Amino acid sequence: MKQQEKTKIPKKGIETKILRQIGGSVILVLLLIEIVSICMVGWLFFSSKKAELTQESNAAANQLTGFLEQYTKSVEQLAVNPEIRQVMAETKPGDYMMDAEKADTAMENLIGIAKTDTENVLSAWMSDLDTSSLAQSDGFISDESWDITGRGWYGCIETGEPILTEPYLDSSTGKMILSAACPVFDDANGTVLGAVGMDISLEHMTDIMSEYKIGRSGYILLLSENGTFLYHPQSDIIQKNIKDVNISENAMNAVLSGTNKFLAYQVDGHTKYGSLKTAGDTGYLVLSCLPFGEYYATLIAMVIALMLIFAAGIFLIAFRIKKSARNLTKPILELNHTAQQLADGNLDVQLVITSEDEIGALGNSFQKTVSRLKEYIAYIDETAEVLSRIADGKLSIDLQHDYAGEFRKIKTALLNISDSMNQVMMGINESSERVSVGASELASASQILAEGAETQAAAVEQLAATANTVTDQVENSLRETETSAKATAKATAMIEENQEKMKRMMEAMNKIQETSQKVVGIIQTIEEIASQTNLLSLNASIEAARAGDAGRGFAVVADEIGKLALESSKAASTTKELIEISMEEINKGNTIAVGAMDSLKESVTVVGKVNEMIQGTAENAVVQAESMKQIRIGIEEIAHGIQDNSAASQETSATSEELASQADALNKMVQRFELC
Repeated sequence: MKQQEKTKIPKKGIETKILRQIGGSVILVLLLIEIVSICMVGWLFFSSKKAELTQESNAAANQLTGFLEQYTKSVEQLAVNPEIRQVMAETKPGDYMMDAEKADTAMENLIGIAKTDTENVLSAWMSDLDTSSLAQSDGFISDESWDITGRGWYGCIETGEPILTEPYLDSSTGKMILSAACPVFDDANGTVLGAVGMDISLEHMTDIMSEYKIGRSGYILLLSENGTFLYHPQSDIIQKNIKDVNISENAMNAVLSGTNKFLAYQVDGHTKYGSLKTAGDTGYLVLSCLPFGEYYATLIAMVIALMLIFAAGIFLIAFRIKKSARNLTKPILELNHTAQQLADGNLDVQLVITSEDEIGALGNSFQKTVSRLKEYIAYIDETAEVLSRIADGKLSIDLQHDYAGEFRKIKTALLNISDSMNQVMMGINESSERVSVGASELASASQILAEGAETQAAAVEQLAATANTVTDQVENSLRETETSAKATAKATAMIEENQEKMKRMMEAMNKIQETSQKVVGIIQTIEEIASQTNLLSLNASIEAARAGDAGRGFAVVADEIGKLALESSKAASTTKELIEISMEEINKGNTIAVGAMDSLKESVTVVGKVNEMIQGTAENAVVQAESMKQIRIGIEEIAHGIQDNSAASQETSATSEELASQADALNKMVQRFELC
């Protein structure tokens, strides 16, 4: 126990205060540093992610630009081909373009250019403006119904600049293609003679876009100038316009306006991040796409790592502060323990403080105080010896030491105790004699009280026996009442069961009545058949009479059928009458059964009320039995009380006698003190 008190630390001790004040400040500073670090990491992260997505979009746009510009340059070179210019210059309205002098050479040039890149170039072509005709490297020659102004690339003739058309579905190959077209000019007057171009498959371009992977699940989207998806990881979105998909308005407006910018947008309710970039002057756009979860995954991991690091640092700092505070408070606890020993009166203590700081100086001063206190042990020893003499009955004391300082009060107190004890002992001697006389008188009165208590105890015991008999009778009545209640409940259950059986009998009688009604219907049908048969027999007899001798045999048969029909009709009528009589009896039985049901219901009600009355009687019997038990318990308690009073009276008598003897003993004890 003392060891526990020695190591016990107060709730608001120095260790706790140091931990709260210094530790709280350090933790607050660390938290501020952590918040600033997280903000800086977040800023660096967002900057790097934005740069990464922008670079991916730029790389894809540059690759797409390079892919398309090679075909733009190819058609520009094709537009200055002398053979093609000569063919278009020679062809006039109404002429056939392939009849021109250099037409075959120009076609060979187109075929040669198409063969240089068979993977992407589907065909190379030239189109004359005057004749509104077209010739392709794959051998296609337009007819008179072909209209140059309805082509998607006709804009290059109007603007005089090379163009890339919007992607369209090639009817012959079923592939998505675009056309790179360039106008052909007349060197003489600078007028537009027609146009040349290439039909380029988009498969290679979409393959290029599909190879771009950003992180684990990011990708690149390719859109045309009017917002049509040319590449998307989901094939069902390809060829759809951006207006027809569930994408946020900011992304839609940026695509349709062709603005280069970094976007945070939503697709089907999911947040995406990406950079929109136009592919040079081609009009095509590239949009990078990175899901929200992956966009923030690295940041979240870094934040968690920083939080864990700072949490570990806070824990380590708190641990070190707590340990340092404990080392600081350990000598203080030693001083406190020594002070407690001194407070308990133990002056023979040892204090060892090895600290060299202010606490060590306090320990040295405390040790000097302990040494000075040890000098007072001589006073304490003499005081203990004097007190032992007083305990032995020697009230005359003699103090040898001078008792300097506060100990002078002890000397004065001991002398006062000696004088007071002498006076008290003389008073006790006189009082003990008086107590002895009173004790004798008290013993006589207690004896008389004990005899009266015994008489009352006998009377109460007889009353308790009578109460027990009445209680047993009430309990027997309670058991009989409970038996009657159970019998009545059983009778009620039997009547309810008979009532249920009566219900089933009535249901059976109703079923018989319904069946009888159906039989009556069948008998009516039989009567109708008999009537029809009789009518047929009469008709047959008439016909037989008309037939003369040839119909006599038939007349006999008809007559027999008529008799049989009459007998069937009579039998059916008789059966109907019997069934009607049975139905009347069934109705009477139903009436009687309903009356019996009502009687059974009244019986159940009456028996239920009787059962309730018996239950009420049983409950009252329970209350009465409980009351009798309480009365019996009360009588028993009274009996016990009287018995206790009797015993107390006898004990008081004995105590009085003992008190007298103790008074004599007290006199003898006082006489052993040596009074002054």
